[in-house]
Amino acid sequence: MTTPPLPPRPVPSTPPYTGVPRPPGLSGSSKNEKNAARSPAQATTPEVAHKTGRATRSEDGRKGQATAVVAHSAGRTSQQGSDELASAVALDLFFLRTLSQLEERAEVGRVQEGAMRQEWATLQILLQQQREREGDVVEGIALEYEPTPSPSRRIRLDGRAGPGEAAIAGQEEQDGIVVVAHVMGGRDTRVSICSGFAIGRTKGGEGQMILTCAHTLASMAKFVPPAGDKPSATFVLASSGHVFTVSSLISSLSESDLLLLRLCPAPINPSALPVWPLRPLPINPYPSPPSTSISVHHYLNPLSRLRRKLQKLPEREWLEGEVREYRDPIGRTAEVGTYDTLQSMMISCTPTPGSSGGPVVDRETGSVVGVTRGSTHKYGDRQSFGLATPAERIYDMFPLPGFKTAAQRQAEAEERRQGDKEAGEAGQRSQ
Repeated sequence: MTTPPLPPRPVPSTPPYTGVPRPPGLSGSSKNEKNAARSPAQATTPEVAHKTGRATRSEDGRKGQATAVVAHSAGRTSQQGSDELASAVALDLFFLRTLSQLEERAEVGRVQEGAMRQEWATLQILLQQQREREGDVVEGIALEYEPTPSPSRRIRLDGRAGPGEAAIAGQEEQDGIVVVAHVMGGRDTRVSICSGFAIGRTKGGEGQMILTCAHTLASMAKFVPPAGDKPSATFVLASSGHVFTVSSLISSLSESDLLLLRLCPAPINPSALPVWPLRPLPINPYPSPPSTSISVHHYLNPLSRLRRKLQKLPEREWLEGEVREYRDPIGRTAEVGTYDTLQSMMISCTPTPGSSGGPVVDRETGSVVGVTRGSTHKYGDRQSFGLATPAERIYDMFPLPGFKTAAQRQAEAEERRQGDKEAGEAGQRSQ
């Protein structure tokens, strides 16, 4: 199976990541070409512009730094922007190449076995499931309440991956925060990237559950043809470097911007390294009151994380801020501890592109209290605020712990009666 040529995209002359080959015809540094090849949510890079603008000001916000200092800072931020752009392009190419290899493997399987064994869900299937499974409740799995997790379950906020303290022996797990990429191949390639994290425990043989934002997948709908004649897939990149495909969409809450995905059990890229399961993050069902100190997951390109690791820098970054207020579904201020519906959480720090779907963590307890959605400008105020979904909305996807429906109770009662009947018959035969 041959892959159509990719459209022109900006790749520097010496990309920092050599693991992805540079296809012919990829040259130049046109920002319009880069924006055309990426999703609308990733079309601009405000974090680069933000850093460049901040380099011309002093720490207290006053203008008028020395010209030499400004030039040096601008040059440094320009180099950082070039590195970030190169890393973003290399990551997009990596996912497009992975999709091509996945399609080639499926084609080989179809020729050899006579039938195509699809191990992943295409974007067409996921978009259809998003519509059909809106508001669905996961059956048979209850999400545990963890408002104050144990030290081994706390989320680390020091930039290192893994739990707050050493995990229990024999329960090796890798960092549960992942990169989610919705990828479409063909002539008009699209790559839309966001964050996500593992939640809940799964049964043996099943893939793990990943919680992420819904708007990133929804933004791909206008680019995905209804006929499904273009290759597409959703990939989940773990901190270990293993890439998983998504087998199905379990549930969607569009109003809360939440999406629950099921991974395929095994990664698609072979590796000599052991594949540890993703560590589910602890979820706090109780809303944090305003002024609570929080840390917001800051998206870092995996290639940037690799460079930071080689430089012995923290592999993760967290934005520090606080909870400002809550809003109800129609945008009015909502109060914690009342009957108000807490639909959105306003936070003081502004998330960067790619951070949507990542966790918002209570710094005191180390548990997830929200899921990042994006940023917004408050009316009449120049300052931008972060927007998140309160973690209590996650539990709308799961049955209450210990709660059983009438049908479940009836089925259990029938099983007990059947068991008692079989035990009685066995006793009579033994006599």
